[in-house]
Amino acid sequence: MTKEILFVRHGKAEDRTAGKSDADRELTEKGKDEFRSFVSSVKKELKTDKAVSVWTSPMKRAKQTAEILTEHMEWSVAKEKEFIVKGDFKVLMEEVKAMEQNTRIVCVGHKPIQGTWVKELTGIPYAFKKGGIALIRLNENDLNKGKLIWKGNPAS
Repeated sequence: MTKEILFVRHGKAEDRTAGKSDADRELTEKGKDEFRSFVSSVKKELKTDKAVSVWTSPMKRAKQTAEILTEHMEWSVAKEKEFIVKGDFKVLMEEVKAMEQNTRIVCVGHKPIQGTWVKELTGIPYAFKKGGIALIRLNENDLNKGKLIWKGNPAS
């Protein structure tokens, strides 16, 4: 009965502009369409018999990505987690350890944080493309270690 973390980087978002805060940047229509198409194409790989808990950064583009994912996968609505945008690995792992066994945590966030966390858990550097996904299966005896099981990126 293992725990898994499915790391997801938000889809393509608006460029940074002087009139909009970084937190309010939204997915572009192209970004939404590409991520929807990608999730549909990998739905079989994303399905699981584990209990699923979806967490998202509070930034708008991550929340929109989580909404698309939860809708397509018929998972529960994502819970906002401030530690995702702050990149606090210690808090991530405390929350993961508190979850029931046989759980998949879906963590929607940002680059470079997601890649840093994948490397922290697996020892393997990983550069997320926009909308990219990486599934880590955690070691039952040491939840601070894991194995990269599957990865994918939307076609650009």
